[in-house]
Amino acid sequence: MDIIIKFLSGPTYPLAVNSSITVGDLKKRIQQLSGDVPACQKLSNENGINFSNDSSTLSALGLKSGSFVVVLVTNPPPIPPIQVFLKNEKGQTSTYDVTPGETVTAFKSKVHIRERVPVDQQRLIFEGKQLDDGRTLEDYNIRSESTIYLTLRLRGG
Repeated sequence: MDIIIKFLSGPTYPLAVNSSITVGDLKKRIQQLSGDVPACQKLSNENGINFSNDSSTLSALGLKSGSFVVVLVTNPPPIPPIQVFLKNEKGQTSTYDVTPGETVTAFKSKVHIRERVPVDQQRLIFEGKQLDDGRTLEDYNIRSESTIYLTLRLRGG
């Protein structure tokens, strides 16, 4: 069946779908059209009835060929910060508020401000692995209350 996807921001697209697909599947198809991730899409029919259950099929919602699906794109919810611990070579532990998507480089800057250790002299270790600049804390599976170890990279000469 052919339905019409209408974004509240203006654009309208025809879309051929099977009536047995779910709202979640439809959101993925809409993402292919617009680039908007499913978590940021709020769908409803032209009468304002929300399609809040991603497992409902389009036929169960009463959609037919020619039906309009209205799409409201929302901002993603902010990612709450987590607390991690940094243990230095003296055995002192400090607490830092970070987000999982934060880069190692950004975290090193926070460490520099509080610990007064230049970024280029920091070696951060988590679960035996050195944290590389440009990667995120999430890449290393760093979670709330994880402990990261700070060792110094001394410049020889």
